[in-house]
Amino acid sequence: MSQYGTRTDPMTTCGFLKTSVEDIDLCGKAAAALGDYDIVIVPGLDGSNSWHWQSRWEILLQQHGASVHRVQQDDWMHPFYPAWKQGLLSAMRQVHRRAILIAHSLGAVLVARVAAEEGLPGVAGAFLVAPADIEQHEGPAIARINAFGPLPGKPLPFPALIMASENDEWLSLFRAHFLATQWNAELVNAGTLGHIGNVANVGMWRAGLSALTQFADNLPPGTGAC
Repeated sequence: MSQYGTRTDPMTTCGFLKTSVEDIDLCGKAAAALGDYDIVIVPGLDGSNSWHWQSRWEILLQQHGASVHRVQQDDWMHPFYPAWKQGLLSAMRQVHRRAILIAHSLGAVLVARVAAEEGLPGVAGAFLVAPADIEQHEGPAIARINAFGPLPGKPLPFPALIMASENDEWLSLFRAHFLATQWNAELVNAGTLGHIGNVANVGMWRAGLSALTQFADNLPPGTGAC
């Protein structure tokens, strides 16, 4: 989660990007791995500001020719599950190929719950970063999101990978293992990056982009085409 409000369109704030040759090469590899899919960015509570890795990836992947969409919500600060669900479904109606969802925090919970309810047949896979543990977190922001519960307790209907930090105040590694088991998802330890959100200062988050590239490369053959 983040303490910031709704971000501006990342395409209007791209001046912050100081892209190295290594970054360009990494983004090129990611865009190639994602080339058969439509990418759907799913932000969490308060949205993803222009410094968030989701916004950085969105810009850089588009610059490398990837098809990238972003879920839009009317109110990022005060989430209402039925409205957020429609925001995700609306984004899915915009894609023309099988989609890979890149979700953070409450966005990851949104993906899991909507998948449990609707199936989301257009999804080839989900890359879920730091799902918000709305059942056990006790911070002050929990009142804004507890209506998104309960967390799904059955396998997701598509391949999924959870990236979890060792010092995330919203999700312990123990609970990350639990959710990965419940959702039949692969679990990757992201190190000590906090909640990996707006205030995490991870930059482009190269390790995450590499993990996404590997995840896309390992999806079952044929899942990229409708």
